[in-house]
Amino acid sequence: MLLLLLLLAVPGPLAAQDASWRLSFTPADDLSLSPAERVFSKRSCSEYRLLPGEARACEPWMAVAGLTTGAPLQIAQADADLPPVGEAREPNRLLGTLLTPANDLSLSPAEPVPSKPSCPADRLLSDESRLCEPRMAFAGLTTGTPLQLAKADADLPFVWETSESNRRLAAALIPLTAWGLVAANSLVGYHDHSFHVNHEDWFGPNTRDGGADKAAHFADYYIVSNLFADVYRMLGYSENAARWWGVGLAVTTGLANEISDGFTRHGFSWEDLAMDTAGAGTAALLSATRTQDVLGIRTSHVGGATYTHDVYSADLKLSGVGRRLGVNLGPLRWLLFSVTYGSKGYRVTPPIEQQRQLGFEIGLNLQQILNDVGVKRDTWWGYALHVVGDNVRFPYTAFGMRVDLNHGKWHGPNNGNFD
Repeated sequence: MLLLLLLLAVPGPLAAQDASWRLSFTPADDLSLSPAERVFSKRSCSEYRLLPGEARACEPWMAVAGLTTGAPLQIAQADADLPPVGEAREPNRLLGTLLTPANDLSLSPAEPVPSKPSCPADRLLSDESRLCEPRMAFAGLTTGTPLQLAKADADLPFVWETSESNRRLAAALIPLTAWGLVAANSLVGYHDHSFHVNHEDWFGPNTRDGGADKAAHFADYYIVSNLFADVYRMLGYSENAARWWGVGLAVTTGLANEISDGFTRHGFSWEDLAMDTAGAGTAALLSATRTQDVLGIRTSHVGGATYTHDVYSADLKLSGVGRRLGVNLGPLRWLLFSVTYGSKGYRVTPPIEQQRQLGFEIGLNLQQILNDVGVKRDTWWGYALHVVGDNVRFPYTAFGMRVDLNHGKWHGPNNGNFD
């Protein structure tokens, strides 16, 4: 009788010692936690799930060292080919999940509980939110290693590793130098005048240069904004901060130039300043939207006292279009489709027919050609070649058709510079 009472008093441990066994998980709501564990006010996870052998910050508790439940892990009859409990010497794994017998689980009250524990390196995530530190399932990503993104300075010859005080000093000296240089360029060689404003108008047929000077201001300050942004990235500023430095410094440099022009025969031009600002802003917009691989602006400075041989272009880069569409364009990636603007005959001696030409042309993408032959922007000489090749439209590198807005006539096909 005494032996029978003992058997009835301890059914749980005896029931667990069957010849073969399998797991049947008890719903999370049936688990009773010790008082020390009730301090966690996390929401419950799904009732039945397979958990890896690493801690989660949600309920139900997992079968790892540190778990105590009021109900022991239930072992039931399973297939006959599984070993008895007494013969199982190694930890049992089900699909890579570590399973530990319930009587081996314990939670130390003094064990520190991380407020945001890390997830394991490799796992399948459900659609439920986790209260652990997020990790993305990328190949090669290891726990504790942040996601490696492409470096923002990969297209620069160097980044200056220096102290914060030196960086701030350089950041302050660059604007002062730029403003001083443009002021000197405007004032040196010209007779002094009292400050005055010159209303030049925009792109009309009766303007001084037929609007070519306004196209030049737009294209030039688009480039200036990008170059200043590169300089500040070389100083170690973030891409976003450098972009703001670039556009701000380009606009204020244009303002300094116009103020200086106000004391010369040229006069201060609100139209020029507006085009400077538009060009700098366009550069910042394309940078912020990461569309510089598809769109771009190029300037033209053939030489001479007038703009009659200059052609300014807004470009669609077929290489960028092909990459974004996932299409291999072959040699077509070396081409640009461009909309151009230029003027002919304004302030030219002897006088010739004045034209304002809007053009549509196909040209060479020198930026892509340089990249394909191995000339990158991450060296000084490569960067210098790209500054020229990426930003200047050279004569005889494009051909197309142009309409004369003054007379409504089409011209071409031609290269636009000397036709």
